[in-house]
Amino acid sequence: MSVIQFNAHKKYHVLQSRTRVWETHNDLTPHYRIIFVRTGEGHFSLDGKLYDYVENGVILLSPGQHPIFQEDSSAEIFVIAFDTWLSEDFLQKKEFSPDFADIYKQAEHLCDSVRLTQGKPLPNERDAQTIIYLINQILFEVTQQPTSHNKLIRGSIDLIVTILARNNFETKKVEEEVGSQNLAESIIGYLREELHQNKNIRVPELLMRFHISEDVANLCVLNQTGMSLRNFIFKYKADLFKSRMLKVDISELTAYLNPAGKREPHLSV
Repeated sequence: MSVIQFNAHKKYHVLQSRTRVWETHNDLTPHYRIIFVRTGEGHFSLDGKLYDYVENGVILLSPGQHPIFQEDSSAEIFVIAFDTWLSEDFLQKKEFSPDFADIYKQAEHLCDSVRLTQGKPLPNERDAQTIIYLINQILFEVTQQPTSHNKLIRGSIDLIVTILARNNFETKKVEEEVGSQNLAESIIGYLREELHQNKNIRVPELLMRFHISEDVANLCVLNQTGMSLRNFIFKYKADLFKSRMLKVDISELTAYLNPAGKREPHLSV
């Protein structure tokens, strides 16, 4: 496969090559780049860490970052680089090229706030297939349509960046939801452990322990149990006392800990 390269003056750069040829294109390093793995799989190092890459994987790079791929004669990559010229003065960049400046800004935010797994395909399979189609369209325009290809290439790149940004945002939302769930479970686990040891719960101490505000603690416990933090402490303490009096497992009295009916192991009394 021969190297395919296209440059739009002070805007974007397009490159398709084998990974071993990639090492000779250090001129793209000062720019924001998106790498798509067209074929092949293996490993690459980036900022001292080792990652896996597979076919249709995506790698997002900020200026100065340069992945080193293992020697793999079958691996083929497609690179879109966004020229950082005038990046320190966005208004001037906007004046120079209004359409490209907007795409650039979106790509800048994407590459500086990576949530996607480097080297892996997009989690949304439909979006992944759409990007493959757009890349093929760009390559066709570069090699076969020299007359009006610039606008079509720019439009395809714009769509690719938008799709990646959407998937990056969705990944961030999932991470935040998982983080919130883990925090709620940690708070409730701590409260239950303390109450089972007949300790007094001091809310300020709990907030300091988890480095959160009372509003955050209330929201976490509310989402998990349907009660505020203080109401949960009062309710669980009462149910714990009742379970000991009746000599039953407290899980029989705390359905609010399993709002979806999911059974989980509970502390014994």
